[in-house]
Amino acid sequence: MCIETVKAIPRPKALFEAIADSLRSRILSHELPPGAAIDETLVARELGVSRTPVREAIKVLARDGLVTVTHRGSTYCNVTNFSAYELADLLKVTEYLETFYQEWEENPFVEELLQRVTEKLYLALGPAFIRVDVDAKRGLKVGRENGGPTAKNAKQALSDYFAWRRLEVAKLTI
Repeated sequence: MCIETVKAIPRPKALFEAIADSLRSRILSHELPPGAAIDETLVARELGVSRTPVREAIKVLARDGLVTVTHRGSTYCNVTNFSAYELADLLKVTEYLETFYQEWEENPFVEELLQRVTEKLYLALGPAFIRVDVDAKRGLKVGRENGGPTAKNAKQALSDYFAWRRLEVAKLTI
């Protein structure tokens, strides 16, 4: 049997990863809105697990910037609440990354970083923004795949998308 013919066995998710995915989904849908406290004991009880995998899941979410953990005698965890300045910075960073990604799609690191930053933007702006932004991105992607605009037109389309997104963000934050 040749190594090339062996199919990779999918790795099952660790419990803490599944819990992190569940909490991430609840955070991005604003079921747990920005500023909401996350009590690891309540989450563990709700999911029927011990506190250890919940604690590990919270570490993952903290690394991704979706929750903020503070230690003052006890450990407190809240869904991250971004200021207007941080939101403006997130918009700039996503624009730079999306422009870079347009030219370097095959680079998996750019895609992963873009996903992490975009999640923070979605957390700050909520489900209504997510829906319209995903639809707008889908329109950009379809345009590129259908014979595609020239590089100049693609950059203009991306620039128009960024301008539209800044307006949408302004509407939601006023």
